[in-house]
Amino acid sequence: MEMEEFEATVRACLAGIPEKFRTILEKEQIQVIPREKAPQAVEEKFPSSYVFGVFAGVPYGKRKASIVQYEPTRIELYKETFERVFGNRNESKVRDQIARTVIHEIAHYFGYSEKAIRDRGY
Repeated sequence: MEMEEFEATVRACLAGIPEKFRTILEKEQIQVIPREKAPQAVEEKFPSSYVFGVFAGVPYGKRKASIVQYEPTRIELYKETFERVFGNRNESKVRDQIARTVIHEIAHYFGYSEKAIRDRGY
């Protein structure tokens, strides 16, 4: 899948996630950014896992006037991981996983642990 196609798929998935999650993204100004691949630091942190995406930024409730945030709060999605897992076989599964990943990372923004998110099916 070319990067432009992945970006279009991400945009389409964002339009299809439940409105309450889209509203959170907009209200909290959380960008969803498609990337070619996960940075080396992310891959090293999760060496035996497929990392579809990450939340980066200051979680909700942790922001303080004294904290200077140099980068925008964002969710990054990694095209290479989706390709490794799904290849070009099943676009609907890719779309489902993109939506699940965005919701999963929004949960991290609200302070949920990895276990708590997975226990809820994301």
